[in-house]
Amino acid sequence: MKNILKLGFTLAAYATVACVSLAFVYNVTAPAIERVKQEKAGAGMKIVFEQADSFVPVQNFERDSANPIAINALYTAEKGGKVLGAVVEAAGPTYDKATMLIGLDLNRTITGIQFLSLTDTPGFGQRANEPEFLNRFKNLNAEKTLEAGKDFDGLSGATITTKGVTNIVNYAVWVAGNYLAANHGGKAGSGAAPAAPKKAAAFDFESAFAELFPAKEGSSAPSYTEIPGMQAKTVHKIRIDNMWSVSSDGKTIGIMAAATGASYHGTASVLTAVDMERNIIGARITDLNDTPNIGQRALEEDFYNQFAGKSADANLLVKDGLDALSGATITSASIADIVKVSAVEAASQAAARGGKAAPAGSGEYALNGLQMEE
Repeated sequence: MKNILKLGFTLAAYATVACVSLAFVYNVTAPAIERVKQEKAGAGMKIVFEQADSFVPVQNFERDSANPIAINALYTAEKGGKVLGAVVEAAGPTYDKATMLIGLDLNRTITGIQFLSLTDTPGFGQRANEPEFLNRFKNLNAEKTLEAGKDFDGLSGATITTKGVTNIVNYAVWVAGNYLAANHGGKAGSGAAPAAPKKAAAFDFESAFAELFPAKEGSSAPSYTEIPGMQAKTVHKIRIDNMWSVSSDGKTIGIMAAATGASYHGTASVLTAVDMERNIIGARITDLNDTPNIGQRALEEDFYNQFAGKSADANLLVKDGLDALSGATITSASIADIVKVSAVEAASQAAARGGKAAPAGSGEYALNGLQMEE
């Protein structure tokens, strides 16, 4: 008993010393870390607003409480004491997350953008930090909400990053523009705050069907019919829950397969559709309970839309070009495998109804599996 008490006191003493040491190290290093952050922000502000010679913090400015993007700081950009515009430090979700500086002049023209931090996928989203992309925002008029593909070119292969950066910029210039208009004679904008990024949610069956097979003018509304004998069929550990043939104007136009497979936490269910030429029309996630803000981002359209247009016979591998979610490789790989198996099975049913026949060897294909580190 004495030995146990002695051991307990010894461990408690070690723990106390460790905690005190950590607190001491933090107190010593925290000011230095903060100083480096401030120096980086100061240098960044000079980049995004080259004409200014000083940046003065603003304490009171309008925010949109419904927007998940955080405005960390707002500064007036000044030269010789005259306000030329503003610089905003804003943070929000991209493919992972980013903290940015955005400059705006009194005419609501963007003077520049810069990243203070960006944790997106190397080789994909990290390209947003290159001058070629950053300069696409420079001199853009921000009176109205900016759109990738319309007002500037997005990043090829990194649509989620592009959308996230655009959301941050739009909200930041709205905050800065309103402040400048109200306090320094800046140009008025459209008035309405940019729409807050919607929280992605799983589809119910009918809404998924409507997106995968939308009604077309001049044709009868698509309808679906359950295919007998397809319930609870297991292929490569993926359970095919059900399958339906889809018809319009009296002929089959595609096949849908509902399937469930293992994910990072529990299971994921996906509704996958193929056309009669063995092409994936699309995939919609109908159930997913994964890590919030990580694996759960698979519910966002920029992730699941990447399956559309691919052949049912093509590999859907994370290591071979599939744009996996940053920090959620297992979730990405799991859903890709569910889509792949579903597409092959659906294409087989399409072929049985007059669709394109399967190429030789199509029954043997590679899957990601779950042997990956998250």
